Amino acid sequence: MADDLESGWYLEGSDGRGRRVRLSVGETELARNYLGVTFGRHPALCQRVIEDGSVSRRHFRIGRNAAGAFIEDVNSLNGTSLDGVLLQPFEPAALAPGQTIMLGRVTLKLARLQDAGGGA
Repeated sequence: MADDLESGWYLEGSDGRGRRVRLSVGETELARNYLGVTFGRHPALCQRVIEDGSVSRRHFRIGRNAAGAFIEDVNSLNGTSLDGVLLQPFEPAALAPGQTIMLGRVTLKLARLQDAGGGA
């Protein structure tokens, strides 16, 4: 049943070589991880791995606070942009469906997990 699917976030796009990148993170995981879910190139440092040389070992994280879902750059080398605006390291920015995240040469479109047909 579609109503049984967990809500969360779905990120889909491409890396610097044009390869498809698909990632998701559920609300339960966000709630369990106080600091959020970390995205980057290094599997021992991140919960979600993006295999692209322009992505830092630890690049950004998505989390929840009292205001809702947020994204924050974790002092990455190439920076993280949200809808074309470069994020300052460790300064959370609110997330909304339809936004575009850029990290290095990787571009990801953000959607709610249920809106994306159930995730990756």
